[in-house]
This record gives sequence, structure tokens and C-alpha cells, in this order.
Amino acid sequence: MFFLSLMPDLSLALEAFIDAFALSVLVVPILYFFLLQPIQKSIIERERTEAQRFEIEKMDTLKSEFISIAAHELRTPVATIMGYTELLSDQKMFDTFTEHQKRDFLSTIYENGERLDRIVDDILDVSRIESGQCIPLNKKPLSIKSLLEKALYRLNLKSNHNLTLEVSPEVPEILEFDEHRITQVVDNLLSNAIKYSSEQSPITIVVEADNHRCSVTVTDQGIGMSNEQKDRIYEKFYRADTSDTAAQGLGLGMSIVKQIIADHDGTISIKSKLGEGTSVCFTLPRQQRNP
Repeated sequence: MFFLSLMPDLSLALEAFIDAFALSVLVVPILYFFLLQPIQKSIIERERTEAQRFEIEKMDTLKSEFISIAAHELRTPVATIMGYTELLSDQKMFDTFTEHQKRDFLSTIYENGERLDRIVDDILDVSRIESGQCIPLNKKPLSIKSLLEKALYRLNLKSNHNLTLEVSPEVPEILEFDEHRITQVVDNLLSNAIKYSSEQSPITIVVEADNHRCSVTVTDQGIGMSNEQKDRIYEKFYRADTSDTAAQGLGLGMSIVKQIIADHDGTISIKSKLGEGTSVCFTLPRQQRNP
């Protein structure tokens, strides 16, 4: 204080500084609480609202695209079925066809009926997923090797690809899974591999197992995917290729596949590189957990 008494101007300045500092310690939190915090919350809320609005608009766009794709996908098999049925219903034309042609017409009608059935199943499944429901499962002790052999047999009849199955000796004879749903998964993965790779190219299914899990890996040497496509492949309504030459499909398959595997307490992963092919691996528990 003696030093300050010698410098009254400095003393006053220090006192003013101390008062201002004390006031700021009290006022700044008050200003933040009553003024700045509401503004900050308003900004955050607006940003959140903008982000939510963007996501909603994005989903609406995807759903609109999905409706358009679904209409096209449904119209094509319906038109095919109606066309061939009309041919077979006309007695005069019917008599002009050979037995081989008639069998081909009936086979085409049946295949397109199956396609319609798959489309309806996909729409019902994604509707369940959207509403937060699990896809219904009917698990039974079954052979994964037998299921895969049946799938390959069916596809070999229609495909010109070189499909092979490799089963490791460690794979157990019996696992517990839903036959219809895992067949749906396998058919989806193999169909994708066939769609996006050239004829005669190899497609392999490798089945392995450790003490906890059994893994099924489908590998092709097709067109592959970019990193963005890999990141979005499980999104509902997403199709990696939307060009006029794109393969058929609603863009629901992989989102349903992921849900089916999750409901089996399994995992699924994808490795892919543009121009080099894709490898998709899903796992199933070797032993089911007790309920």
C-alpha cells in the first residue's frame, strides 16, 4: 500500500481492474446462462433440425426411387407371365409350338412367379425391419453343407459361371439355423456374384469353422465396389448401380441379409475392390446361446 500511495493513478487503475475482474467473474457466467447459452442451444438445435431435415429429404428421395424401381421390377415379371400365358391359352398358337417350346414357356412363367414372390417377401421383410420387428425365424438342427450344395445345384442349372464349394474338415455336420432364411442369404450373395461378374468366371464358396463360429465366404472376380458403395451397401433402398444397364433388384437384399444374420447372432463383412471382385463373409454361431 505504501508503494501504491506513492502512485495514486496506478492504485486507482489497479482497483478498477480488480473491480472489473470481479464483475466479469460474476457477469460472464450470468450472460452465458441467460443470453449466450440459449443462443448456442438455438444454433445447435437449428443445425440438428437441418441435419434431420436433410436425412428425411434423403430418405424420401430414396423411397420415391424405390417405388419407381419396385413398380418396374413388378411390372416386368407380370408382363412376362401374362405374355406367355396368353400364348399358351390360344389353342391355334398352342398347337404350333413344339413340346420343348411349351416347356420353356412354362419354365419362364414359373421363374417369373418366383421372382414376384421374392419381391413381395423383400418388401414384407423390410417393412418388419422398419417397424423394429425381428424377421421371424424357425431354427432347426441342419447341415450348412447340404444347404449350400442345394443352392449351387439350383444356380448351376441357370448360370454359366464356374461355381465351386470348398468345405473345411473342421466344419460341424450340424448347425442350428433357419433353413429358409439362410437359403435366402446364400441365394442373395450368389445372385449378386453372378450378376456382377462375367460368364465363365469363377465364384467360390468357402466354409470354415473355429471353436465358436462357422463362416461362409462367397468370392467372385467381378466388377467390385468402390469404398462409398461398400459403406452404403446395407442401406435400405440403396442400389450400387442405378444406370439403365443395372442388374435387377429393389436395393433391399443386403439390408435384409444383414438383419437375418444379426438375428442368428452372426456377423457379416465385405471386402471389395473396383475391377478385382468382391468377397462377402457371414458367420453363424457354432453353438446356440441358451435362451
